[in-house]
Amino acid sequence: MRDTARWILRRAASSMRGIIVPMICHAPDPRDLAIRSSRSFVLAGLLLVFAIARPALGVDGWRDGFGLAATGPCDACDANCDTQHDIADIDHFIGLLLSGDFGCAPCAGDLDGNDLRDGRDVQMFVNCLLAPPVVGACCTAVNACTETTAAGCAGLWLGPNTTCESNPCAWGNLTAFRPQHGAAYFPFARTAVADAEETSATLGPGIRINAPGDSDPQGEDDLIEVTIEVAQPEIPIVLQRTHAALRVWLTRDKQSGSDVAFIGDVTLPLAMIGPAMTVWVEWADAAHGEGEIELLPESGAYTLDAIRFHTFHGVVLALGGEGQVPSVPVDANHGTFVVATALYGRGYDVHLYDEDNVSPNGSGSVLNEAVTAVAARQVSEIAIFGYSHGGGSTYDLAERLDIDRPGIGVFEIVVSSYVDAVENDSDFDLDQELRRPPSTQYHANHYQVGSFVDIFLDGGPVPNSNPPPTGLNVESTPWGAGSTHYLVDDYVQVRTYIQDNFESRLSR
Repeated sequence: MRDTARWILRRAASSMRGIIVPMICHAPDPRDLAIRSSRSFVLAGLLLVFAIARPALGVDGWRDGFGLAATGPCDACDANCDTQHDIADIDHFIGLLLSGDFGCAPCAGDLDGNDLRDGRDVQMFVNCLLAPPVVGACCTAVNACTETTAAGCAGLWLGPNTTCESNPCAWGNLTAFRPQHGAAYFPFARTAVADAEETSATLGPGIRINAPGDSDPQGEDDLIEVTIEVAQPEIPIVLQRTHAALRVWLTRDKQSGSDVAFIGDVTLPLAMIGPAMTVWVEWADAAHGEGEIELLPESGAYTLDAIRFHTFHGVVLALGGEGQVPSVPVDANHGTFVVATALYGRGYDVHLYDEDNVSPNGSGSVLNEAVTAVAARQVSEIAIFGYSHGGGSTYDLAERLDIDRPGIGVFEIVVSSYVDAVENDSDFDLDQELRRPPSTQYHANHYQVGSFVDIFLDGGPVPNSNPPPTGLNVESTPWGAGSTHYLVDDYVQVRTYIQDNFESRLSR
């Protein structure tokens, strides 16, 4: 009886195939009308035969569980798992109805999703073969998009009827910002890292080592702000790291319970509320290194964006002249702060100070920052420069660092600079600063000759300075003729000379 039922069902299925094949393979014409009009009759007959034969076969249907050979999303209509809906699926579908060994995916042939292959799947199978395939945008990289079916997508399928117009695969973005200072960004403006520099090992955001013992007198400020933006908020996203020292927090000051957990080197899906969120990245290791934070869809199909973090090896300390204080935006007439702001934007760890933050013996908050950078953040290179009394404070700070060197750690003052430097033993000190900063490897010096106009305030030649041999009297140049103490730090030639030499000598 069972063999007879199988024979009847095979013959009925064969009749169905004889109708389906011409309908798929030929364009409609009058001769096909009879075929089309008889489709429902034949399908109904097949359903009836199947209903009669099923008890004789001794089963109520066939459970899922055939051998798997498919990749990508499961497609019930693709009975042979070749990612196409065509006549090649018919024999496999019939085999599934007869419980033959044709299964290649858990859902193959189960078009109504009831976990059975039976007569209720037949009409849906025919409809699927006759319908055009549903295609959508398939992303395998930020700039790699094809339009295909969900089953044919080897990457991230964006859904039915989506297209590759307007580069839909670049739907996630990371933006990193330059280092914080204290409770926020002052004395700098909040400065985003340019997209083209985000994965640079030198021009990227940089990051301070945040090992135990690091002193943050104004509050935790060693984490880097990163914003996450997505144009497809319904798609779950994760972060992936390439170095275990990188940690991610939801708060800038590492509040308890705000760390983002990694399983291995990948987070759980982020709890996005809307299209954007902010996280804070920390380098939680005492050793130098570099690593990336990458944004991916949860499937891991491809990387949407990445930011490379390199630990800072150097620190820049900039000292304004008498009465000059850091401001946002930077005062265009405060040349030292203009240069320092440019270096900050170029990926350096830069700190701006009023010259009074350095006492005549070199102590004070600037010294504390330098000592912390060396002792707690493993910084090995220091750069110092200043204008007017800030030049005198540059000498005082360098001298104190040199004296205290054995108790601080291993470091070098690799570059320093004076602009019309005046000693800073008091606010009323008018003496030229003519001493070269102790132990500095390279020293630049620019000055002018004072007059009644500037109360005879000026710097002067400093031994073994650059340009050789003692620095440059800007009044000896066409562009600096007639300079005064109040103008000398504003010349673009002076600023460019300092910035170029700092960048060529100081590690980031």
